[in-house]
Amino acid sequence: MAGLAVTMTYLYSAQSNISGKRTIKSLGDSIAITFDEVDIPHIKAKSQADAYFALGYLHASERSWQMEMNRRIASGRLSEILGNDTVKIDRFVRTLGIKRAAERQFDRYPVSAKRLLQAYADGVNAGNAQLGWALPIEYFLTGSKPGHWSPTDSVAWMLMMAYDLGGNWHKELQRLELSQFLSTKQVWEVTPPNEPGEPVSNVDFSKLYRDLKVFHPTPGPAEAKPQNLPATELSQRDRLGGKDGIGSNNWALSGKLSATGKPLLANDPHLGLSAPAIWYFAHLEAPGINVIGATLPGIPGVVLGRTDKYAWSFTNTGPDVQDLYIEQIDAKNPGMYRGPDGPLPFKVHQEIIDIKGAPSFTFLVKETRHGPVISDSYRQAKRVIDTDRFALALRWTALDIENQSVVGLLEMNRSADLDQFKQALRKNYAPMQNVVMADMEGNIAYQAAGIAPKRLLHHGLYGVAPALGWEKQYDWSGYVPFEQLPASNNPEQGWIATANQKIIAANDPNPLTGDWELPTRYHRIVDLIKAKSIHSFDDMKTMQGDTLSLAATPLLDLFKSSQSSHPSSAKAMEIARNFDGDMKVDSAGALIFNAWADQLTRNLFSRLSYLFTENYGSRNYRAPLLNQVQNPNSPWCDNPKTERVESCQESANLALDKALDYLSKEYGNDPQSWAWGKAHIAISEHRPFSKIPLLGDFFNIKTPFPGDGFSVNVGRLELLQSKNPYETLQAASLRTVFDFSDLEKSVFIYQTGQSGWVQSKLYRNMNGLWAKNDYLPLQMKTEKISRQLELSNK
Repeated sequence: MAGLAVTMTYLYSAQSNISGKRTIKSLGDSIAITFDEVDIPHIKAKSQADAYFALGYLHASERSWQMEMNRRIASGRLSEILGNDTVKIDRFVRTLGIKRAAERQFDRYPVSAKRLLQAYADGVNAGNAQLGWALPIEYFLTGSKPGHWSPTDSVAWMLMMAYDLGGNWHKELQRLELSQFLSTKQVWEVTPPNEPGEPVSNVDFSKLYRDLKVFHPTPGPAEAKPQNLPATELSQRDRLGGKDGIGSNNWALSGKLSATGKPLLANDPHLGLSAPAIWYFAHLEAPGINVIGATLPGIPGVVLGRTDKYAWSFTNTGPDVQDLYIEQIDAKNPGMYRGPDGPLPFKVHQEIIDIKGAPSFTFLVKETRHGPVISDSYRQAKRVIDTDRFALALRWTALDIENQSVVGLLEMNRSADLDQFKQALRKNYAPMQNVVMADMEGNIAYQAAGIAPKRLLHHGLYGVAPALGWEKQYDWSGYVPFEQLPASNNPEQGWIATANQKIIAANDPNPLTGDWELPTRYHRIVDLIKAKSIHSFDDMKTMQGDTLSLAATPLLDLFKSSQSSHPSSAKAMEIARNFDGDMKVDSAGALIFNAWADQLTRNLFSRLSYLFTENYGSRNYRAPLLNQVQNPNSPWCDNPKTERVESCQESANLALDKALDYLSKEYGNDPQSWAWGKAHIAISEHRPFSKIPLLGDFFNIKTPFPGDGFSVNVGRLELLQSKNPYETLQAASLRTVFDFSDLEKSVFIYQTGQSGWVQSKLYRNMNGLWAKNDYLPLQMKTEKISRQLELSNK
């Protein structure tokens, strides 16, 4: 009974649904906040500083634990509350120097921006203070309390977002690791540039590395497979290595293609699914600002949204803004490394990680002229090179002292019109984004906004593999000027679309990277736009829900011609005969196809041993698979363990055997009862409890989901990274559609709910709607009010 009494007291005391009046002595004017029927707060303040104070207050009230995790991730301080499991993460983030870079950048911010960031931080700290003793449950489970939020924590979180979206260096590291065992030609076969034609670099890098003897004398996995990592680290591992395919969709149609004669704009950014979601929707109104949309708890401002005049949307441009450099350590003095004109000293500083339940861990961080040395703190980097003779350093734009992306966001939010908004985009530094915009005047526009290094096509390595740190030819020669970045205004065709496909500036033939995403989503969006001469608002929603996979359709002939002796084969292939590549949630064909494609990929590439098994899922192998099976006798289709030389058809037959075997064990012997949604479960993971038995089930949010990693309605597969290879942890993190005939008709959805309190019905209330591609209203002028909150100084 005592336990029940404590629980009841806690649930009564927890301020998980705040309303009424709150007194905050430090506040200037009072601030009115009304929550509409879908729980979007409408903040009405007498100054912009007060509006951002209120946003910080709400972020802390609704998402306190999420913000505490964000703050600790970005400053490398998880281990203080989570113990030994997260030391590797902390060490890597400290090595990158995220918080140190944020502090240096913030020093150079304009005073006006510093004041707004301080007002936001004051709001966060006031919001955390009002929670009292009945904090979100996670604090009790970890024995912790909310820490102090500072303005530089917001800048640091923006850097972590840039890291999440800028992960090119892991592709370079993958090519370096593969070069231990493969020729450069074979490395390109495994990691193709995803665009037909020649790679952007002709350098024989595999031979270059061998000749220099850069490799570790005994190659191999340095540790057990990721599945054996501690629970808290497993849910965080993508924080370290980046993932392929973190993308998004956006498109705008001009009035001549829309039923109303006014533009339509749609956006769905694809990020890791978390519980609570990465986003929190809010409306800020104060003199000089009136903006509604998606905010990121930890950062002041609306990242994606609209004013009453214009709306904007983002997808990742995916430029190569990260280069790895192989630095040669001086044999006589390991405190020095080889520069272009002679030895240079490593810059060194000491870091101390405090660890819950264990002694502190002290280590040294080294930096070269290119940036931090990651080969001391990242296991794949450490195991691939001879660390007695070489080090790997990372050059990354986001760490530049000139980075003022948060200032740019503040200016975007208060722009009076689209022209001012475009000017504000000049301040966006990292991550570079494809910004698609539209306004009430009928304009549609596109701008790539952010910083990218200048590179000369077919000159040197073009950033595709680690460069030699002592050779000047590999140094960056400056950044692409904003005026030369890709842009478009009111194109004749009447539409603009981006989906992480290859983007080239009209006046500059040099690609922004050598590694674009497969353009399947882009091609499908274009097909759907061209399929009709006039589109309605509802057509935009239908397009966002589209699940035809253009990375499946080229494989359908091989799939349908596959033969198996498995008892379920006849029934399964009867179903498969009608499968057209549409990954519907109730489709048995989609499940059979994906299991087959998975096994076929394993057949071709598992000879790469741990370099495949460790990566398959976080790295994308569909492009190399599509390329290889075009040749029926590709050497990759041959099984090297047999004397016979197998064709791709024989490999496909074997893949079908394995797939049917797996599906029968997991889902029973009747293929008629199989369905894609039974395997393809979208999981919004909680940090850090997602993988802990019972707690994970309590905090995670799960639902059957359509699509695959290449459909417009995306749901990337985890493959070898998870016990259920076909679950998805990365999909549309939100969807918005804006209607310029009446912006009040605009809609949104994301996959959890506004609340971060697990006991609240608003923790998961949007999940079912999101999975079915339904939407909620995104209105500035709300009629129905669910609750009200007043912040006052008396």
